[in-house]
Amino acid sequence: INISPAWFQQGREVHGFSLEVSAALKGDAGRNIMTSLQRSGIIVSAALRVMHPDLYWAGMETQVRLGKWAARYELDEMHYHLQRWTSVFNVVSIICNRRSPPHRDPKCRPAAFDIMTTAGMYHPVVMDFMNLGIKFLYNSGSMLASSCRLVRHYMNVEEGNRIVTAWYMRDSIHNFVGTPSTEYAKYDRVNM
Repeated sequence: INISPAWFQQGREVHGFSLEVSAALKGDAGRNIMTSLQRSGIIVSAALRVMHPDLYWAGMETQVRLGKWAARYELDEMHYHLQRWTSVFNVVSIICNRRSPPHRDPKCRPAAFDIMTTAGMYHPVVMDFMNLGIKFLYNSGSMLASSCRLVRHYMNVEEGNRIVTAWYMRDSIHNFVGTPSTEYAKYDRVNM
């Protein structure tokens, strides 16, 4: 399930199409979904603020610009959801009990981090960042971040019940409102 207060429907990220509220947020059920995502939206945003401050501020600027755009064109449902969306990411995907084949996410910004969290009861799972040669134990309650456009990744759950939330920024949404691209994250030395 893909959830976004304002995004392009699949295949409509070209000039001439406009943003829409994702199907999962439409109607009364969408208000409940929005409320249930608020805490996790704050947590992943705070994590991004630490990991990639410039991307955090770009995401914040995008959300503000989207809100102004929705208000100007009287897109009431979109404006309602944007006012309650607590994440600087503009999309979250909810993935349940699924094997994820090796892939990259080509519609995300190259310099952006995606944040993936997991919950549930299942046997230990490994998240494999294939082209980096890194594997992470991906237990329930874990949070991982990477540039999923550049990093080929996958995981496999054989048994149990698991939910993954993948928070990300669509490049087309930032471009739509004119948010400048950020640079790649940089790591500074810490003097102790």
